[in-house]
Amino acid sequence: MTRPAAWLPDPLDDTLVRYWDGQGWTFYTAVREQPARPQPAAQPVAPPQPAPRADIARAVDEARGTLIGAMKEIGLLAEYLRPEERVVALAAAQGEGRGVLTCTNQRLLFVFVGMLRRQVLEVGWNQADSVGYDPRTGIFAVYRGKVTRRSVPVFAVTVPNRADVERLYAAARASSAVPRLEFG
Repeated sequence: MTRPAAWLPDPLDDTLVRYWDGQGWTFYTAVREQPARPQPAAQPVAPPQPAPRADIARAVDEARGTLIGAMKEIGLLAEYLRPEERVVALAAAQGEGRGVLTCTNQRLLFVFVGMLRRQVLEVGWNQADSVGYDPRTGIFAVYRGKVTRRSVPVFAVTVPNRADVERLYAAARASSAVPRLEFG
């Protein structure tokens, strides 16, 4: 059985075609036409990200790397703030998940956004009578009324780094009527 004469892919060079005369290969070659490659679909251009709020950027800078595990929440933080609210300090904290504890001129706010759940805790400074921190457990709690053994906090998260708590408290104290911080 013989093959009919035709231009076929060159067995020695993939970029050429060679003429088969029906009996054997000839010396006649031509550049092989490459099939047109489909052009990739144009990727949608993401809208430019808005510049972070100056108060949030300043608080992130002051935290100096202690916000590990909370950057997603920091990126979403502006959504949870009121227009007249100013962020004065941030710290990574643990609630139902690792999130950000935010001290503003109006309130204390904890935000955690996970894949399946979201936790947002807040208490206004005018509702807080006592703020406590236990360095042994790392629990930072806000109470209404005087703290006793039976007191239940309105708001409690874990902040393992005491320096973060002191920075949060100092910033809050300088910007609003924050209750006195008790170390347990």
